[in-house]
Amino acid sequence: MSEAALPRPVSPNTVSHMPAVLELLKPITWFAPMWAYGCGIVSSGLPAPAHWRSIALGVVLAGPMVCGTSQAVNDWFDRHVDAINEPNRPIPSGRLPGRTGLLIAIGWTVLSLLVAAPLGPWGFGAAVFGLALAWPTAPLRFG
Repeated sequence: MSEAALPRPVSPNTVSHMPAVLELLKPITWFAPMWAYGCGIVSSGLPAPAHWRSIALGVVLAGPMVCGTSQAVNDWFDRHVDAINEPNRPIPSGRLPGRTGLLIAIGWTVLSLLVAAPLGPWGFGAAVFGLALAWPTAPLRFG
């Protein structure tokens, strides 16, 4: 194992890690699931003004929460490969030291479930399903 892939001690200065955290969550990837959720709302015929809170919550859940979780999980499990192929990524570069990447993935999973809870059984179930797919696919490397 290369030195770049070894965990580093966690720095107490988490504010300085914010750009790396944002890079880990890959905001550019959030657009597609947010757009798909919005298209689903439009095609459902739901009267949007009457349900704007649920719609906003669903958009946030689909993009920053579940998609962001998936990105963090993937980067954590790919950290050894990224140390060779993409050493400037936040985890192998040490910009997110120690197990910070794993803690972000776990924390974002919990936050996603909290955001999904007010969406009722169907919204919560969809979030659980999406999160359940995110976790095993990274370490098992399907495809």
